[in-house]
Amino acid sequence: MTEPKQTTILFTAFEPSGDALAASAARGLAAIDPTIRQFGLGGGEMEVAGVEILAQTTHEAAMGFGAVSEIMRIKRLVEVVDRWIEENAPDVVVAVDSPAANFHVCKAARKHQCKVAHLAAPQLWGWAPWRIRKLRRLTDHVMCLLPFEPAWFEERGVKATFIGHPAMESHVSQEIDLPTGSPNIVMLPGSRASEIATNLPMQQNILHRICLEHQGTEAVIACREEDVHRVEPFASGIQIVGGNVSSVLEWADLALTVSGTVSLHVMRHATPMIGMYRVGMLSRIGAACLLNTEHRLLPNLIAGKKIVPEFIPCGSIAPQIAEVALDLLDDESSMEQQRQSLRETAKVYEGHHPGKEAAEIILLLADG
Repeated sequence: MTEPKQTTILFTAFEPSGDALAASAARGLAAIDPTIRQFGLGGGEMEVAGVEILAQTTHEAAMGFGAVSEIMRIKRLVEVVDRWIEENAPDVVVAVDSPAANFHVCKAARKHQCKVAHLAAPQLWGWAPWRIRKLRRLTDHVMCLLPFEPAWFEERGVKATFIGHPAMESHVSQEIDLPTGSPNIVMLPGSRASEIATNLPMQQNILHRICLEHQGTEAVIACREEDVHRVEPFASGIQIVGGNVSSVLEWADLALTVSGTVSLHVMRHATPMIGMYRVGMLSRIGAACLLNTEHRLLPNLIAGKKIVPEFIPCGSIAPQIAEVALDLLDDESSMEQQRQSLRETAKVYEGHHPGKEAAEIILLLADG
């Protein structure tokens, strides 16, 4: 008697954030059925979660490439995936974040009649609504990390479900040695080498201005453990805490943070923050032309209003941001109002278990 075919899932992640998302879903799948075969393009978090890595992708992406080299890297990876899909016929291909790369993966999957799920909705609502036709062709289900997204996609004929976000789940804090000051400032410069090099010096300039007004200020830089070596050249002697963001956010009075997933970690702790993302002039012009949302920082997008000061994207405007930081620090009622707004906004994530919910949707597609 022929044994039933084992369910096979392929994840394709190209960035550190995608590595974490895929790992969450992989753990969810393993909890439901440990016999599921899981493969992927990704990094260390996926590997720890039990995914057999076909190619390490997230470390290279984090290090940064020139445009031509990056295009060639993606092309080679898509060719690897195309051959692997043809030989292994996975039940579902899960495209994790990085739509520019993953749309090519989805085309390869469709060529081989594979089911396709997107883990993290491409943010077409923010910059490219006309690409919805392509997404309709290249997905069977979109798993959304932001609560307003499913309605937008469903209205345009794309099946979508809000599953919560791993960043909004509880994380165990550890006892670490942190300085005690008034105020305590945490700088969160991101994970890519380019964004660290651009944003951390600006955050330090803001910190310097705060220190002039508040002599007892203490500060640390927080990042992922694997990003410490990228932060060190720009740290200027400030303590770096790698891989323990929760503990630092519990310690901090104010966070100076880049945009992206890290702002959700800050929101979960209800730590007052200022969002920023420094880019060059051409990128600012491009953003002004392409981005069509009033807000860019995730807590503001989720709240549907400005609850956190944000400068995204911005130029070299450390003095202006520093003045906003000082006004906030000098007004405890404003600090408390932001804390309350962050707690209220975070409630939409209560009761969601993103790894489990993603796994259930993936298996429904596999069985369909």
